[in-house]
Amino acid sequence: MTTQTQRPVRVETPPIDIFENADGFLLRTDMPGVPEAGIHVELEKGLLTVSGERPLDDDGQRVMAYRRRFQVPRDIDPAQVTAHFDHGVLQVTLPRSEAAKPRKIPVVVG
Repeated sequence: MTTQTQRPVRVETPPIDIFENADGFLLRTDMPGVPEAGIHVELEKGLLTVSGERPLDDDGQRVMAYRRRFQVPRDIDPAQVTAHFDHGVLQVTLPRSEAAKPRKIPVVVG
């Protein structure tokens, strides 16, 4: 029987800026020191999870983890959700479905 040693993990819930407009939502959070391979974004059954991990020690024995979860509004189009990570900043775009976006109704006179 083999046993795996678990790495001690320090978990933080980073602050997230959330912006809303007619097209949907934009979430932005800082995850300093997290490598690109350590970023994870998942949307399942209306629940958005963003997380990232980075080693605290040079030998990778201790890990810093960032995790946040959000309930996503029903009018979000899951197929159109995108995530972008650049210089320690994660940005997730959650667009509304076309049917849920406000639209101007032309008025026919006469």
